[in-house]
Amino acid sequence: MTSEVIVDEAAQVRLWHRVSQFLFREARLLDEWRLIEWYDEMLTDDIRYVVPATDMRGESADALGLIDDNPARLRQRIEQLLNGEVWCEDPRSRTNRMISNVEILADQGSYLEVAANVVAYRYGHGRSDAYVGKYRFELVPDGESFRIRKRVVVLDHETLYEHGKLSIVL
Repeated sequence: MTSEVIVDEAAQVRLWHRVSQFLFREARLLDEWRLIEWYDEMLTDDIRYVVPATDMRGESADALGLIDDNPARLRQRIEQLLNGEVWCEDPRSRTNRMISNVEILADQGSYLEVAANVVAYRYGHGRSDAYVGKYRFELVPDGESFRIRKRVVVLDHETLYEHGKLSIVL
Protein backbone atom coordinates (compact mmCIF):
# COMPACT_ATOMS: atom_id res chain seq x y z
CA MET A 1 0.00 0.00 0.00
CA THR A 2 1.40 3.37 -0.97
CA SER A 3 1.13 6.54 1.04
CA GLU A 4 -0.78 8.12 -1.89
CA VAL A 5 -3.64 5.64 -1.42
CA ILE A 6 -3.74 6.38 2.33
CA VAL A 7 -3.85 10.14 1.68
CA ASP A 8 -6.63 9.64 -0.89
CA GLU A 9 -8.65 7.53 1.55
CA ALA A 10 -8.11 10.06 4.33
CA ALA A 11 -9.30 12.88 2.06
CA GLN A 12 -12.39 10.86 1.13
CA VAL A 13 -13.19 10.20 4.79
CA ARG A 14 -12.79 13.91 5.62
CA LEU A 15 -15.08 14.86 2.72
CA TRP A 16 -17.68 12.28 3.79
CA HIS A 17 -17.53 13.65 7.34
CA ARG A 18 -18.02 17.25 6.13
CA VAL A 19 -20.98 16.21 3.97
CA SER A 20 -22.53 14.20 6.81
CA GLN A 21 -22.15 17.07 9.28
CA PHE A 22 -23.73 19.43 6.75
CA LEU A 23 -26.75 17.12 6.33
CA PHE A 24 -27.10 16.68 10.10
CA ARG A 25 -27.08 20.48 10.52
CA GLU A 26 -29.70 20.83 7.79
CA ALA A 27 -31.93 18.31 9.60
CA ARG A 28 -31.53 20.21 12.88
CA LEU A 29 -32.43 23.57 11.30
CA LEU A 30 -35.53 22.07 9.72
CA ASP A 31 -36.56 20.31 12.96
CA GLU A 32 -36.13 23.57 14.88
CA TRP A 33 -38.24 25.42 12.28
CA ARG A 34 -35.33 27.74 11.53
CA LEU A 35 -36.53 27.82 7.92
CA ILE A 36 -35.31 31.30 6.99
CA GLU A 37 -31.82 30.48 8.27
CA TRP A 38 -31.96 27.17 6.38
CA TYR A 39 -33.03 28.93 3.18
CA ASP A 40 -30.52 31.78 3.45
CA GLU A 41 -27.46 29.82 4.60
CA MET A 42 -27.82 26.35 3.09
CA LEU A 43 -29.39 26.80 -0.34
CA THR A 44 -28.12 28.21 -3.62
CA ASP A 45 -29.94 31.00 -5.42
CA ASP A 46 -31.17 28.49 -8.03
CA ILE A 47 -32.41 25.83 -5.57
CA ARG A 48 -34.83 23.19 -6.77
CA TYR A 49 -36.80 21.23 -4.14
CA VAL A 50 -38.59 18.16 -5.52
CA VAL A 51 -40.79 15.46 -4.01
CA PRO A 52 -41.87 13.09 -6.81
CA ALA A 53 -45.23 11.34 -6.65
CA THR A 54 -45.15 8.27 -4.45
CA ASP A 55 -45.91 5.97 -7.38
CA MET A 56 -42.81 7.16 -9.24
CA ARG A 57 -39.55 5.28 -9.01
CA GLY A 58 -36.82 7.62 -10.08
CA GLU A 59 -37.20 11.07 -11.57
CA SER A 60 -39.04 11.81 -14.78
CA ALA A 61 -39.29 15.26 -16.34
CA ASP A 62 -42.83 14.41 -17.53
CA ALA A 63 -44.13 13.14 -14.19
CA LEU A 64 -46.42 15.15 -11.98
CA GLY A 65 -44.82 15.42 -8.56
CA LEU A 66 -46.07 16.28 -5.10
CA ILE A 67 -43.67 19.24 -4.85
CA ASP A 68 -41.47 20.89 -7.46
CA ASP A 69 -40.36 24.24 -6.06
CA ASN A 70 -38.07 26.84 -7.57
CA PRO A 71 -36.50 29.49 -5.28
CA ALA A 72 -39.52 31.83 -5.33
CA ARG A 73 -42.03 29.07 -4.63
CA LEU A 74 -39.91 27.58 -1.83
CA ARG A 75 -39.52 31.01 -0.21
CA GLN A 76 -43.30 31.49 -0.43
CA ARG A 77 -43.86 28.05 1.13
CA ILE A 78 -41.54 28.97 4.03
CA GLU A 79 -43.21 32.34 4.63
CA GLN A 80 -46.66 30.72 4.65
CA LEU A 81 -45.50 28.10 7.15
CA LEU A 82 -43.88 30.65 9.45
CA ASN A 83 -46.72 33.20 9.25
CA GLY A 84 -49.43 30.72 10.24
CA GLU A 85 -51.06 30.73 6.80
CA VAL A 86 -50.92 26.93 6.58
CA TRP A 87 -53.78 25.90 8.87
CA CYS A 88 -52.47 22.38 9.44
CA GLU A 89 -49.21 23.84 10.81
CA ASP A 90 -50.79 26.27 13.27
CA PRO A 91 -49.58 25.39 15.82
CA ARG A 92 -46.45 23.99 14.22
CA SER A 93 -45.76 20.27 14.18
CA ARG A 94 -42.79 18.88 16.02
CA THR A 95 -40.43 17.01 13.74
CA ASN A 96 -37.43 14.79 14.20
CA ARG A 97 -35.35 13.58 11.27
CA MET A 98 -33.02 10.60 11.25
CA ILE A 99 -30.40 10.76 8.50
CA SER A 100 -28.36 7.66 7.66
CA ASN A 101 -26.44 5.88 4.93
CA VAL A 102 -24.82 9.11 3.71
CA GLU A 103 -22.98 8.40 0.49
CA ILE A 104 -21.12 10.60 -1.96
CA LEU A 105 -22.22 9.18 -5.29
CA ALA A 106 -20.10 11.34 -7.58
CA ASP A 107 -17.87 14.38 -7.66
CA GLN A 108 -18.96 16.33 -10.73
CA GLY A 109 -16.28 18.97 -10.27
CA SER A 110 -18.56 21.92 -9.52
CA TYR A 111 -20.86 19.90 -7.25
CA LEU A 112 -21.23 16.61 -5.40
CA GLU A 113 -24.03 14.12 -5.95
CA VAL A 114 -25.02 12.86 -2.50
CA ALA A 115 -27.54 10.29 -1.30
CA ALA A 116 -28.86 9.54 2.17
CA ASN A 117 -31.75 7.72 3.79
CA VAL A 118 -34.22 9.67 5.90
CA VAL A 119 -37.04 9.07 8.32
CA ALA A 120 -38.87 12.28 9.22
CA TYR A 121 -41.19 11.92 12.19
CA ARG A 122 -43.96 14.50 12.46
CA TYR A 123 -46.00 14.99 15.63
CA GLY A 124 -48.90 17.33 16.13
CA HIS A 125 -52.64 17.87 15.94
CA GLY A 126 -53.36 14.57 17.64
CA ARG A 127 -51.41 12.37 15.27
CA SER A 128 -47.96 11.20 14.41
CA ASP A 129 -46.58 10.41 10.97
CA ALA A 130 -43.37 8.87 9.72
CA TYR A 131 -42.16 9.80 6.25
CA VAL A 132 -39.60 7.25 5.05
CA GLY A 133 -37.49 7.83 2.00
CA LYS A 134 -34.29 8.80 0.32
CA TYR A 135 -32.60 12.15 -0.13
CA ARG A 136 -30.74 13.01 -3.31
CA PHE A 137 -28.70 16.21 -3.25
CA GLU A 138 -26.55 18.31 -5.49
CA LEU A 139 -24.17 20.03 -3.07
CA VAL A 140 -22.09 22.95 -4.29
CA PRO A 141 -18.88 23.62 -2.31
CA ASP A 142 -19.02 26.90 -0.36
CA GLY A 143 -15.76 27.47 1.52
CA GLU A 144 -15.46 24.66 4.05
CA SER A 145 -19.18 23.91 3.79
CA PHE A 146 -21.72 23.41 1.03
CA ARG A 147 -24.93 24.80 -0.39
CA ILE A 148 -27.80 22.73 -1.73
CA ARG A 149 -28.59 23.32 -5.40
CA LYS A 150 -31.02 20.43 -5.75
CA ARG A 151 -32.88 18.53 -3.04
CA VAL A 152 -35.01 15.53 -4.07
CA VAL A 153 -36.98 13.56 -1.49
CA VAL A 154 -38.13 10.20 -2.84
CA LEU A 155 -40.71 8.78 -0.45
CA ASP A 156 -40.97 5.01 -0.12
CA HIS A 157 -44.70 5.15 0.61
CA GLU A 158 -47.07 3.67 -1.93
CA THR A 159 -49.62 6.30 -1.00
CA LEU A 160 -49.89 9.29 1.32
CA TYR A 161 -53.44 8.39 2.34
CA GLU A 162 -52.32 7.60 5.89
CA HIS A 163 -50.46 10.90 6.11
CA GLY A 164 -52.78 13.05 4.08
CA LYS A 165 -50.55 16.07 3.61
CA LEU A 166 -47.02 17.28 3.18
CA SER A 167 -47.19 20.47 5.18
CA ILE A 168 -43.59 20.35 6.44
CA VAL A 169 -40.35 20.72 4.52
CA LEU A 170 -39.24 17.12 4.23
